[in-house]
Amino acid sequence: MKNLLTTQQLREKYKPDSILKSVDEIFEINFDKLISSLTHDDSPLNKYGQDQQISFLDSASINSDDLANKVASFLKDTIYFMTLSKKERTKVTQKMRAYYSEVVKNQLHRIDQLIADQEVGTLKHTTDPSPVHKGMVQVFQILIMVRNNLEIENDYRKGLARSGYLTGLQISMGEFFTFLNKLGMNQKDQITLVQRLFDDFKVDWEAGDRENIKLSLQSPALDYYKMTQEDLQKISSLIYSNKVNDSIMTNLLEHAITLKKRVRRF
Repeated sequence: MKNLLTTQQLREKYKPDSILKSVDEIFEINFDKLISSLTHDDSPLNKYGQDQQISFLDSASINSDDLANKVASFLKDTIYFMTLSKKERTKVTQKMRAYYSEVVKNQLHRIDQLIADQEVGTLKHTTDPSPVHKGMVQVFQILIMVRNNLEIENDYRKGLARSGYLTGLQISMGEFFTFLNKLGMNQKDQITLVQRLFDDFKVDWEAGDRENIKLSLQSPALDYYKMTQEDLQKISSLIYSNKVNDSIMTNLLEHAITLKKRVRRF
């Protein structure tokens, strides 16, 4: 049997927590600078924060300061990547993707090994039939549901394009661009907002990418975000069994959503 590393062993191997901690720290350090960039006098965002009615937001209306804070909340990972060099961004994305991919693959293999032996916790004798082990039936049903979610994630990761120095920015900006679209911000204003933001943070990127933000950042970001949202919608159909009670089903669904959001972060 292949010796599979546990999730804790993989965490020790890749040390992802150091990167996640840095993301939080960098965002906190640069938060005021981010708000300043989003709300300067010529910022396009100012045109969209005049206490207007915005149905998709939690409140009925939103002012400029609230809007800037809302937009900033979508840029937590982005700010981290913006402060790194092109080479560093690529290395971080590759490292985190390798970690999450191996976690998903190993958990999937381990579950497959358990499911392959339907006599775990019991033992059949043809000469002495045993009653159904109701507890293990429920355990196997839970494992199958977890496996279904992991299989989708594993397939997704197999199809990922090679990581580049823009990948981290693209993935992290999907919800940001989606929000701007819902806000009704036109294409020109979105590009202006991003250009100013990247200039203020002196982002290390190629001239060609700066000149075509829609192609280099916006379109890929929206594609990544759309794909993840579609896969999140599929989870409810994967996490269902009439042999598991509603409370456990709800908990399984919550964890499946959390897992997907976390492993799709990089």
